[in-house]
Amino acid sequence: MDSAYQLLEAAAQAWPDRPALVDDYGTMRYHELYAQTETLKAQLLQMGISKGLGLAVMGRNGRAFVAAMLAGLGCGAVVVPLSHQLKLAEITQLLQDTGVHAVLDDQTGVMPTGGNSLLIAFSAQTLRFAWTGADTGQAMTPLPDAAFIRYTSGTTGNSKGVVLRHHSILARVEHASKALRLSSEDAVLWVLPMAFHFLVSILVYIRVGAKIIVCKDILASTLLQDADRHRATLLYAAPMHFRLLAADTSGMLMPALKAAISTSSAIPPAIAEAFTRRFRVPVSQAYGIIEAGLPLLDSLTGLPDPHSVGFPTDGFNVAVLDDNGLPIPDGHIGRLAVCGPGLFDAYLKPWQTAGEVMRQGWFLTGDLAVCGGDGRITICGREKAMINVSGNKAFPEEIEAVLSTHPDIVACRAFGQAHPLFGEVVCAEVVLTQQAAWDVEGLLQFCRQRLSTYKVPQYLQRVAQINHTASGKVKR
Repeated sequence: MDSAYQLLEAAAQAWPDRPALVDDYGTMRYHELYAQTETLKAQLLQMGISKGLGLAVMGRNGRAFVAAMLAGLGCGAVVVPLSHQLKLAEITQLLQDTGVHAVLDDQTGVMPTGGNSLLIAFSAQTLRFAWTGADTGQAMTPLPDAAFIRYTSGTTGNSKGVVLRHHSILARVEHASKALRLSSEDAVLWVLPMAFHFLVSILVYIRVGAKIIVCKDILASTLLQDADRHRATLLYAAPMHFRLLAADTSGMLMPALKAAISTSSAIPPAIAEAFTRRFRVPVSQAYGIIEAGLPLLDSLTGLPDPHSVGFPTDGFNVAVLDDNGLPIPDGHIGRLAVCGPGLFDAYLKPWQTAGEVMRQGWFLTGDLAVCGGDGRITICGREKAMINVSGNKAFPEEIEAVLSTHPDIVACRAFGQAHPLFGEVVCAEVVLTQQAAWDVEGLLQFCRQRLSTYKVPQYLQRVAQINHTASGKVKR
């Protein structure tokens, strides 16, 4: 294959009558998805979308978003997925930063550009196409076969545009398919935003001919009903979804479920264990990162470790390094580094190739981690988010994992605050259940019984909500 678009073409040839996607508009089979995507591709070509131009695709989860992304790839454009939940100021900034030439959206968000738009019929929906005014005589990137740009989540700093070529996409999809062990007999219950989980999720499912069950919302009742009705075999979700499902008291099960994978951020072990008790399926953690794809995954067979993101997946090497780039002994915290198939090709702005970013062949992920004696990797937290209390390392994720086990807490965020004596101290925001009383001392005592003294929050604040990035991570 030369193009990521050929993944859909091959799936339509191999499994024409198998369901490709189930959404609000019903079931679409692979031959139907391919035929309608081909039509959309032809329309985009007719309107002037061609190799090297940038096409932003914005929309909610569903067939239109999948087809629009693939049609753009089929035209040779550089596709840029955008969440339909972005505000106009955010969209405007992204369009300016990328220099994208046109936008195709499903009209479920704000109008992304102020220019004239054309309407395109797709399935039961109407898509909207508009040029941005960027110079169509200038390619979006210096790479002649660039295919995809996605911005990082930006949890602890400025977001960066990650550029991938078709070859890189195909390589990471192939290796992620081997790691996930899916086939055309599988059905994936889909709850994550497609705008942030397209390459090693949606494209993997298409590559193996699996069915994608798009849930209309994230209510536990919706997820359980869809899982039962469509015989979901895999749940690929964020910790928030596992928390909601574990707390469900309806008694409904997911009878066909074979595997449950948590991604986006660390899942508190208590939530993983509660889900396993409720549904009799263990939760494995996956470590996905836009620069590398899916380099780490805990065991999908046997009993996973709820604290760990597991082992290197097919073709990947992983190391834990010190500040000088040298390996450190097992059991010690260091900088997580990966190398393997399908690594990103460049950052868009400022332009840096992967070779300029990597150190001695390693990509430094920005996470701090520990390698166990059995080779399992445990993520401690982000380098930039680490809290240094008198030289002691405290990680927000570890503190949040403890707070989240309190029966009165439904969400939380830990962070560091400058202190004249200790350098930094731990602080935390919590969202309580509606019936809970605000008992600061009780919450602190709960932490003291479970955390080292320097990790116990010095300040607690009750808030109405915890802000998350569009991809589901706590905004630091």
